[in-house]
Amino acid sequence: MMDAVEKEDVNEAMRLMEMSKDSLQADKSGSARTQRPADIIFSLVRELTTEGAAGRGGVVRMAEAEQRCVSRGFTPAQFQEALEEYEELNVWQINQARTRITFV
Repeated sequence: MMDAVEKEDVNEAMRLMEMSKDSLQADKSGSARTQRPADIIFSLVRELTTEGAAGRGGVVRMAEAEQRCVSRGFTPAQFQEALEEYEELNVWQINQARTRITFV
């Protein structure tokens, strides 16, 4: 048994929690397991942390993250909503200048 929680554990817990909430709302639109835009945006931003120089140690440039999400069909408003939602959940932090996203 470990005394510390790893970042990957928190990420997986968040994903499971979101999937659990989604399962309560199943059959609303007739399509099973449709992901919310905020969850897809989270995944796109998280991918940037593993791509070479783009992300260093869980830090992602805000402009790069927004560009990636908008290029995948999300609106800037959806991107901002996802930023706020996951910041409130303390999954990531945004610096005061709003230029960097740091995964907690």
